[in-house]
Amino acid sequence: DVDRDWVPNGPDSAYYLRPLVFATEERMGLKSSDEFLFMVMGGPFRPLFAKPLRVKVEREYSRAAPGGTGFAKCAGNYAAAMYPTQMAKEQGFDQVLWTDAFTHQHIEESGAMNVAFVIDDVVVTPPLSDTILDGVTRASVLELARELGYAVEERTVDVAELADGIEGGSVTEAFGVGTAASIAPIETISIDGVDHTLKIDESAKMFELRRRLNAIRFGETTDTHSWMTTI
Repeated sequence: DVDRDWVPNGPDSAYYLRPLVFATEERMGLKSSDEFLFMVMGGPFRPLFAKPLRVKVEREYSRAAPGGTGFAKCAGNYAAAMYPTQMAKEQGFDQVLWTDAFTHQHIEESGAMNVAFVIDDVVVTPPLSDTILDGVTRASVLELARELGYAVEERTVDVAELADGIEGGSVTEAFGVGTAASIAPIETISIDGVDHTLKIDESAKMFELRRRLNAIRFGETTDTHSWMTTI
């Protein structure tokens, strides 16, 4: 019970748990380890982003390629993201939006979260693949969206569709979804040096989804999905 005070109880706060397994075999050489250590790290946290985000569509560097480990919560996946993300932050962006490694024409995910859009009143997110993390928050948000009666599509989102849609009004919302990020609204998307800005409206679908998700997370409503576990 000595650790109880580490668990915050303020609005939107939580205690973040991260399971981790890594190799511990004492040897040199290029070989898969036969010995591993499993551990669980934890710490208090607030939502990763406190304000609507300004993101850059990455058209040069790649986070993951087909045939790799991009679908998994693998520490090595972060290595390729470090340099382009740092450059984006130096340019005034909060995150990058990754595109496919071959053509850089298709949106995949953001640096710290999956990503979704509202296009023609439909909640749209890129389909899972071996380069997109199968996020538990992504799955939860899609399930809640369907329960709310929102139309949902898991399909390819092209960079050009995003640019034209924001300017033409068919793309009305963009948001990240992740364990640490919860649901993070995206206000500005920079594509090839041009900023495309979305209006942040409190009546937006993403905010209703966030309210529903947080109500379950914080025990304010009945968890009919069996997502929560008492520890």
